[in-house]
Amino acid sequence: MGEVFGAEIGAQLAGRPLTLTLARVLAFSGGPIAEPGWPERNLHTDLAKAREAGLDQIIASGTQSEGLLTAFLVETFGPNWFGGGALDVRFVKPVRVGDTVRPALRWIANKRDGDRLHLTAECWCEIDDGSRVIEGKASCTLVVAWGDEIE
Repeated sequence: MGEVFGAEIGAQLAGRPLTLTLARVLAFSGGPIAEPGWPERNLHTDLAKAREAGLDQIIASGTQSEGLLTAFLVETFGPNWFGGGALDVRFVKPVRVGDTVRPALRWIANKRDGDRLHLTAECWCEIDDGSRVIEGKASCTLVVAWGDEIE
């Protein structure tokens, strides 16, 4: 089981990077696309609103990075995530339009308890310069078959 999930303590996994283009940010934060006046004006879609908030440019919504991280966790754990996954994160710094975001994790605990495997990882999203934009912990409990080994 540890091999499948790469769950050896200290091992890291990285997800696929995604560049948050203006089109992606507008589609995520602009409200319903078919609405008149789209996109809605907010600090994620409008430079004037961003400047009112003290920013020098529009930024992606934090939940957009959180969604990338969650998708990576679903890829990693598969359907187990929906029945036994938990995520606790904090937003560290804003993501700017054009930044490429990559989700990652580092295993910090794996514990077998009968037919259950409890996995815990430090997780984050980082941008091209290596700085983290979101970070926290993820855990998931899996039901494993007899004979599956973890290290």
